[in-house]
Amino acid sequence: MKKLLVIDNLAQLKSVSDPFRIELLTMLAEKPKTGQMLADELDIPRAKIHYHLNELLKNEIIHVVKTEEKNSIIQKFYEPVARKVVPNIDLLKYSQDEKKKDSMSYNLHMKEEELKQFKKDLRNFVKNSSEKKNAKNTKDYKVQILPLGEE
Repeated sequence: MKKLLVIDNLAQLKSVSDPFRIELLTMLAEKPKTGQMLADELDIPRAKIHYHLNELLKNEIIHVVKTEEKNSIIQKFYEPVARKVVPNIDLLKYSQDEKKKDSMSYNLHMKEEELKQFKKDLRNFVKNSSEKKNAKNTKDYKVQILPLGEE
């Protein structure tokens, strides 16, 4: 299972924006389960579960991790493809000026030891900036470091 799945298209985003599907993902993250197992746990018709599983499967949010034959029926066990799912920041842009680049979004390519130093420097910068919280003309910002395409 990957550590992170970065959603890069609207179909994927739509498939994970349903609260029921988030509940299914949470259950599947605990351990791989079949549609029937989920239906039994939630006391919901299996057809409804399979509809939502197929949407997640079609959009590569979940995958089949194993199959077993039981009473001449092939059971598929599903799990999420990643531990965490986040949307690509470019996917959420709403500006009409498509050519305008987000000046605060960067893709970095660095070695592990460089990343450690970068995080340390960033932590120190954030700590120093946080101490100025009540200063005049300041705004709050959120900074995240996310790996791209990590297996």
